[in-house]
Amino acid sequence: MDLDNEYNNGISFDKICPKCGVGNPDEADNCIVCDKDLEETMLFFEDEFYDIELTNDSFIEYRKNFYKTRRTGKVKIFNIDKMEKIRFGHPITRFTFNYNGKKEVYALKAENYRSLKYLMINIGKFEE
Repeated sequence: MDLDNEYNNGISFDKICPKCGVGNPDEADNCIVCDKDLEETMLFFEDEFYDIELTNDSFIEYRKNFYKTRRTGKVKIFNIDKMEKIRFGHPITRFTFNYNGKKEVYALKAENYRSLKYLMINIGKFEE
């Protein structure tokens, strides 16, 4: 008995829920486990020390225990409109901004850095 073919008919579960980390079908509007609205997520990526989600209003960090391990449960949510002095570092791929008087720094993998920078430019939050 081949369970994969019998029950999922080739459905891909590649759409990762930023909130709980469960794979969802690509066409899912809400997470099949936690019911998070997946349509509000503009960008989500898994990095070495945290997972990052970008929505229309928020930059959200899901902190990990150690390098490439599980999440700690600590979540930091930043309102995008209150982020100041947004910078993308060069030659080091890091993203920095000030929030409520405190500097936040995120070292990112190159592909995540490029995706975040591209989106921040396109939504008008960063100019080169």
